[in-house]
Amino acid sequence: MSLKGSKLKASNEGTDVAPTSEKTLKDEKVEVPKLEGESLLIDAFQGMVIAMPHIFAPVKSGGKGKGKEGEGDNEPKLVIAFDEAHPLSKLSGKGFRPSHILGRVINSYSRNNDAPVWVVFASTTSQVADFSAPQVIHNSQRVAVAGELLYPPYTDLGWDQLATPLRDILANDVAKFHHIVGFGRPLWKSHVQEKVVDGVMELAAQKLCKSKSFDPRVTNQALAVLSQRFGLDICFGHPDAVSYVETAVASHLRVCFSTTEDRIWSHTGYPSEPFLSCVAAMLLHETPNSLLQALLVLKEKVDGGMVETGQSGELTSRLLLRLAKDLFIRENPSEDAIQDLRYNKSEDAELLDCQKVSVIKFLAYLFGTTFWPRAGKEAETAFQHAYINFSHWVPMTEFISPTVDPKHTTAEESRCDGQEWTLRHWHRTSAVQCCHLQPLVDKMIPIYFDDPALGSEDTERVSQIFISDKAGKRRNVRELSHITRTHETIQCLSLSGLPYIALLLDLNVDLDPQLDVTFPERDPGHPETDRCLRIYASGMSDTTFPFLKQYPDVTIQLRGILSRQKEAPSETALQALVKFGSTARSRNLRWEVQQQSQLKP
Repeated sequence: MSLKGSKLKASNEGTDVAPTSEKTLKDEKVEVPKLEGESLLIDAFQGMVIAMPHIFAPVKSGGKGKGKEGEGDNEPKLVIAFDEAHPLSKLSGKGFRPSHILGRVINSYSRNNDAPVWVVFASTTSQVADFSAPQVIHNSQRVAVAGELLYPPYTDLGWDQLATPLRDILANDVAKFHHIVGFGRPLWKSHVQEKVVDGVMELAAQKLCKSKSFDPRVTNQALAVLSQRFGLDICFGHPDAVSYVETAVASHLRVCFSTTEDRIWSHTGYPSEPFLSCVAAMLLHETPNSLLQALLVLKEKVDGGMVETGQSGELTSRLLLRLAKDLFIRENPSEDAIQDLRYNKSEDAELLDCQKVSVIKFLAYLFGTTFWPRAGKEAETAFQHAYINFSHWVPMTEFISPTVDPKHTTAEESRCDGQEWTLRHWHRTSAVQCCHLQPLVDKMIPIYFDDPALGSEDTERVSQIFISDKAGKRRNVRELSHITRTHETIQCLSLSGLPYIALLLDLNVDLDPQLDVTFPERDPGHPETDRCLRIYASGMSDTTFPFLKQYPDVTIQLRGILSRQKEAPSETALQALVKFGSTARSRNLRWEVQQQSQLKP
């Protein structure tokens, strides 16, 4: 969402609010047109001032935010908000822009009053800040000084305003609707009335799809649903990237984090919003063909180069693990869980995609019924009280345990310890995609041990599944033994001695897929007091992942996304040489190729 706000303030040199200035209006060379409707708007505003004098009366010094003697209070007593305000800047058929009339009214009022009144223009499109200069000034002159536009948009609108504090809810209750709906935008929880869920999920689905129903064949709808859960990375060098991002922000709940001064570039994404992730999951599995059709759209965008797959198959493993849990929980769902968009009962019910799932049962579904016999009885006993609950992936931008200087670190910048970090992801039902430079591991899925023998503190009951992604043709089984959570960039050792899981996915190995499992006996002399269940899985096949036998078409799409090699079809031979050195392929290195092609008749 883009937002622009301006305070009405008196000034002899014009005002920051109006899309024009006093100099422009009084310039003898500029003939200011008399615009139709201007007097009506001014009369309406003056009538409002007369009707509510106690609101518009200036507040002198002595209250909050007081300044020098005689100055007005900066605290607004009235805020006039225009939602979806971008159409105001469009030229009407009668030759004027509504934003110009409105700006002149604000300008006129501001020069003669010192009232604490703010006017806010809000929209989901960046055009909300494209307020025009007067009609007689050409649009190209809208850039005022040194490339800066007149109205840079304000996008820092906050997040999680209605989220439940960590200490106010038990780890076993985090799947309940009233908890999950508090994360992200306050919009969702504000629609929950009298503790009854009624229509809020359908509202979220319509806003995510910009449609009353989900059509997975529509590119923007499919990418919106998949991006919210799987963290799709957009390649900004692709010719379709900018238009896609603009549409996604305007119509599909993608969030604009920041923009450049000229708004040519925007930093956007789908932040962690578990309620919306559950809605996206319901849409993705709404019909038997929805998932496959959405993956076909994704495969097309991956082949075209608009969606990044990652250097080590990170996207494919996110899809594989998350979809495995999706399909598993939908085989025998809880009768009292929220499973569809039309649920309209108590907010104390649990969302299906946020419910805790037994690690024992999930790994048996993922790797087959022979998994635990291979791991051994001791391993199965160690994880008998272990659960996972992740509903979506969130990306990291730095190490799990970054190097910090305590002497120069504020409370906000200090690092949460490994237990709190893991517990907060459990409360949010999120799994982690680590940053590209993170040593040893690429992902983390939180584990919670619901064991009555453990302490009462939830931080003493958490552990992790650490995942390493590999996409080479050769096996990397030896690297599995190197994964440890005591590494200086991870530091997630369990203080309660709980075991953890290290999983290495060698998905791109075509020949002889393998599954190896080890769980060493406890070594009292080892610095790690807990033990690690180590799993090596190679090949994207139903031999390694037996559940894929039921979904052959989905398996084909996952393999295609993993093995995607071709460049975007828009890259010609000439364009390839402009990207010299970007790959080791001949098209990006051998400049003689174009010379030879020019010699051909």
